[in-house]
Amino acid sequence: MNKNLLIVLAGGFVIAIIVALIVQAGMNKEPQVADANTVQILAASKNISMGSKIDATDMKWQAWPETAVFTGAIVREGDQGETDALEGRASRDIASGEPLTLNSVLSTNGGNIVASSLEPGKRAIAIRVSPESMVGGFVNPGNHVDVILTHRIRLSGGDKSLMRDTVNQFATETVLENVRVLAIDQRATNTDEDKAKVGRTVTLEVSAPEAEKIAIASEMGDLSLSLRPVGDTSRGVTESGVTTDVGVSRVLQEMTKRSNEGGSNSRTIRVYSGSGAETIKVRQ
Repeated sequence: MNKNLLIVLAGGFVIAIIVALIVQAGMNKEPQVADANTVQILAASKNISMGSKIDATDMKWQAWPETAVFTGAIVREGDQGETDALEGRASRDIASGEPLTLNSVLSTNGGNIVASSLEPGKRAIAIRVSPESMVGGFVNPGNHVDVILTHRIRLSGGDKSLMRDTVNQFATETVLENVRVLAIDQRATNTDEDKAKVGRTVTLEVSAPEAEKIAIASEMGDLSLSLRPVGDTSRGVTESGVTTDVGVSRVLQEMTKRSNEGGSNSRTIRVYSGSGAETIKVRQ
């Protein structure tokens, strides 16, 4: 037989054997079965967005080194199914392949994503907003903000004279600090962080006393949100006082200065009678 022909036949036989071995290996491959040194933990099988209800198609059992199992990992017991181990709504965005924990989901008994995401002892309260009062639409669920109240001060009679060095008509003050944003309108998830989205209401997570403060402040004047940098948990602004129109306007400051200079030869006396009080200027 021709030598070249023998070489070709031998080569074909070897290739056929290799292909058969590859096909057999593929047919016998088991999906992530744990051996003596591994266990199976629950992981995301695809990207899951915050607030989405998690079902079996979103999860998979994944082989994991037994010595590397971490606190909170959901380890498979027997032939346990994915939904037997975990169910609920995603409490945050979860990446495909990321191990799941009980903290990854919100209880399905919560009623809705906002109620379920509230921390113990906290309340949700909504305020009306405009593009100007919500940082042009760049406030998103999950952000932290300060709440600022701007309101008109109503002074009458001698109070105007007593307060002229401090305020004329308007004052602004930070009433709450480091408040978490729960939702914008009916949107409790942030699907596109790079795009500004203007809402009509913003729902905030506050304590019960803070909810009362927000309710009163919204009746007193206009509320604005000041967006905080990520990770900024500093406090102390509310203790620093208030900003008033006199403190901002140099014109009002000059008017106050001249008024004080013109009244340097007079004294102010506060006269109380019955349930009322009157401020009288007396020249010296």
